[in-house]
Amino acid sequence: MLKGFTRPFSPQGKASALPPLPWLFAADQVMVHFRADPDVLDSYLPPPMTPNPDRRGEAFMWTPNLRCQPVDPDVNATILNPARTQYNVCVIAVPGMFEGKPALISAYQWCDRDWLVILSWMIGTCAKQVEFRDNGVHPLYAAVGSPQTGSLGTTFTRALSRNGEQLIRLEYTPEEMIEASEMSFFTSAFPLLSERHIPDFNVPATGKPLVHDLTQMLLEDGNAQNFMRGPATLDFNAFADNEELGPLQPTEVLGGYRWQTSWVMPGIKVAHDYLKDA
Repeated sequence: MLKGFTRPFSPQGKASALPPLPWLFAADQVMVHFRADPDVLDSYLPPPMTPNPDRRGEAFMWTPNLRCQPVDPDVNATILNPARTQYNVCVIAVPGMFEGKPALISAYQWCDRDWLVILSWMIGTCAKQVEFRDNGVHPLYAAVGSPQTGSLGTTFTRALSRNGEQLIRLEYTPEEMIEASEMSFFTSAFPLLSERHIPDFNVPATGKPLVHDLTQMLLEDGNAQNFMRGPATLDFNAFADNEELGPLQPTEVLGGYRWQTSWVMPGIKVAHDYLKDA
């Protein structure tokens, strides 16, 4: 009998693209808070979501470098390849209201691992694979006269490229330490909502998608610290192939943020099922 958590199954179960959840996560997080065309942003809110009057015209782009590993020690012991235990991701999310409460919906995501593309489509975040490029920082740079130490005043840059085209470029310089409470305009809208959709590939067609729902990632034992704030720039490539970033071009960047965080993800919950009464 073949084994595995996901396809491909194999006799020993070692070929699965993903190990079973729950997973542990830790991340160095950078987030840019920006304004864009309110009507464009509202168009990314799937019903039953509605615009948030307090955040209309605002959006968030965050891009962490993450470490992850399964909670199960037996499974974790089999994962030795660093490419399977770390990754980068970029998310563009739009504020809205869901069931009377502030929420965030994932509009776009990108990542740099094939297995994460598979996971993202399973949980609804639906990432595409890209390349990430960062400028260098190191605490000992100061010893050789470089300001790129990673502390306050250090300029971070990150660029995302896909199919040979740069999609996104951000630059951020932390200038001050802030309290966790000063991030509530962002963190109070979590957990993130995502629209999961698997189309109908059947012949003849059934007349409805195989899966269509809103999901929320379940997060446990969350921790966050070392919050920094400073000016940032953010630019989207309006002409990139197979993307639609031009209408989301920032009209104003409200600030950049950096912090460290960790959590456990046991899985997701379905927050709204479009096919329930279909």
